[in-house]
Amino acid sequence: MSLRSLHKYISLIVSLQLLLWTVSGIYFSFNKIENVRGEQYYKVEKAPVIVKPAVQEKLSQESIFAIITEQTILKPITIELVEEPKKGSEYRGRDLPLYKVLAKNTDGEELNIYQNPYSGEIVAIRSQQWRIWDLMWGLHIMDWFERDNINNILLKVFSFIALFTAITGIVLFFKPK
Repeated sequence: MSLRSLHKYISLIVSLQLLLWTVSGIYFSFNKIENVRGEQYYKVEKAPVIVKPAVQEKLSQESIFAIITEQTILKPITIELVEEPKKGSEYRGRDLPLYKVLAKNTDGEELNIYQNPYSGEIVAIRSQQWRIWDLMWGLHIMDWFERDNINNILLKVFSFIALFTAITGIVLFFKPK
């Protein structure tokens, strides 16, 4: 098999992932990470958390809703307790249990707010923009299910194949047919 043929077939295989890397990279560059994280919903800049002795009782729904109303421009609607970890979840990487509060922004869009049930600290705000970002991130790092492992073998292999394809393309550009 000639270098030209090898380059052609490898390019065909890697082109879909190159397209995903490009599309996701464009998405990242046109969306501010602060907005993806939901920072625009806070009334004031988020203050550093002061660690207090652990309270053994969970805060009430009224207390949780009051914290959200005080700290954000969001309107809380419903609340549920999350106690079991779920792979690929919006709250992954956070200590459980958490309250998951469904809320609406001023445009009527629904968001999820995750709060520490003991301190009331808002640990994450998840919107549709965040979900798209998370999907794009999973496609970008080739970890389609958990979207956390940037050190996976598939990403490494495809990166080297893409490098090989680029180098052979440059060589073939200058090599006469």
